[in-house]
Amino acid sequence: MPVVLSYGVGPSDIGQVLKTLYIETLSTRLKDQGRQPTVARLALMAGLNRSEVERLLEAQSERRRLRNQSTAKLDQLSQLLALWHDDSRFSTPYGAPLDLSLEPERNFKTFAELVDAAKAGSDPGLVLDELVAAGCVEVHVQKFARCVSRAFVPTGVDALRIMRLGRYVGAMCSNFAHNLLRPSNEPSYFERVLITVNPVKRAVRDEALAHLHSTAVPFLAELDRWLETKDAESSDPSGKRYGVCMFFFEETPSPNEFVVKESLTQIN
Repeated sequence: MPVVLSYGVGPSDIGQVLKTLYIETLSTRLKDQGRQPTVARLALMAGLNRSEVERLLEAQSERRRLRNQSTAKLDQLSQLLALWHDDSRFSTPYGAPLDLSLEPERNFKTFAELVDAAKAGSDPGLVLDELVAAGCVEVHVQKFARCVSRAFVPTGVDALRIMRLGRYVGAMCSNFAHNLLRPSNEPSYFERVLITVNPVKRAVRDEALAHLHSTAVPFLAELDRWLETKDAESSDPSGKRYGVCMFFFEETPSPNEFVVKESLTQIN
């Protein structure tokens, strides 16, 4: 809601988003059941008039196109950073990313070669600008690009950050929905929550963040490398994508709140 308020989104806009998601999910469920998601059927089941359902369905394709476009851009930049760290053409034998030349120069590897290898776009200059803006890359003496972070996290207030917010909040909700609704023959998805039992000083927050960065980031990098080893043998165009999302959060205790003593919990 703080983001919604900051962008001037009103209650009616939120209502339209929820209607859209409801219709899209209902349509998918009908298809899974072998039933045709006609406008009349969707309108009847959702309690909406046909013209409103038609309008929502007409906008669905364009929304999906824009979402896929943004998601592909985010994935391309993330894959570029992974390639920079893991591909022997662009990294040292110890896995440290090489400084890449911005212009062809003797036998130096160039940033343009990395962009081409990662298939991250046709304009290396634009790709570099995005990575610099995100704090992943630094430019030295206007000649070399130096990678300072494996993770691509967009900065600034723009559509890409909002898309990222929606994507990973959706992923978290999908995890809970899967564990709540899964049939008995489906495995539960990993989900753990760690919360301090009592309110603590702000200094503890800063220490916890520093510890998380020093331990969790290397773990995710290692998991990323492990998953890459599975690409060739497990590739399936008709399959699904799977991932892990980690984040730090804060909450304000409610008065007289019941405190759960266990510090590591899971609910399936």
